[in-house]
Amino acid sequence: MPARLSDRQVTAFRHFMACGSVSDAARRMMTAQPGVTRLLRELEHDVGFALFERVRGRLVPTPEARLFQREVERAWIGMEQLRETAERIRTRQLGGLRISAMPLLGMTFLPDVIAAFRATHPGAFVQLSNYRSAQVVDEVITQRCDLGLAIVGDSDERFETRRFTLPGVCVMPADHPLAARDMLEPEDFRGRELIVFETHDPLRQALERWLNAAGVGFEAVLEVSLALQAVRLVMNGQGIAVVDPINAAVLAGAGVVQRPIAGALDTDFCILTPREQPLSQLAQAFIALFEREYERAIATSTATDDSRQRLK
Repeated sequence: MPARLSDRQVTAFRHFMACGSVSDAARRMMTAQPGVTRLLRELEHDVGFALFERVRGRLVPTPEARLFQREVERAWIGMEQLRETAERIRTRQLGGLRISAMPLLGMTFLPDVIAAFRATHPGAFVQLSNYRSAQVVDEVITQRCDLGLAIVGDSDERFETRRFTLPGVCVMPADHPLAARDMLEPEDFRGRELIVFETHDPLRQALERWLNAAGVGFEAVLEVSLALQAVRLVMNGQGIAVVDPINAAVLAGAGVVQRPIAGALDTDFCILTPREQPLSQLAQAFIALFEREYERAIATSTATDDSRQRLK
């Protein structure tokens, strides 16, 4: 069996075969000519067959050397590809990211974050799937995704959480009487046509408790599953709705405005990651970007109309 070949031996052989002379190969390797001669002699010994014949004082490659050269080049290209792949992984330009998200974020905010992420990681493949929160949790626990975004209750030892808070705001047509208010109180909702979420939704439940505590009856004319549905119904003059500020801002400028509420109608959600699976550098970079974009989006979307103009 041939001895293990060294990188220096193979490099000397490649340069010699490309240049045709030991002196030129030595210049390429920035070393002395005797050093290249020694490397070629050691390589010939280690492979166990003649690589060169000396003709009129020059080394001439044998047919076996030509055959060996083809394999050397193929292997060299493979090593260069490995180095390039390692560099792309190191700089987060290669790899995949599987994200499972509740529609609250997956339908509106996350596509914008993913676009910003791919602007700096163009080689990264990203998969975004929308599920209800319970299914997102299952996707994370079974490691069918790299990270999830969902509303969860108590902490779970099977996944890590990073918690965020979405404040509730009221959206309404720009010409609605409540649009003149700076802050909405429970009494402002009395007798209004209200578009609400399904009964199990945390924001719907918080809204009910807030209104009931103030003795204001809960009057709903429409019930929807998604915040974006509620906002579009508001745009079409079907009532007012309490939603998160990110979805409220989707149709800003389309005749829909949002106003803050004098109550803590917040929705907490989490970024979930498998506890037993270390985060890839790609996932870490995405989470860091999400946190920055989320803070910026909340600051912008909850601004008043005048301050929003100043932010542009």
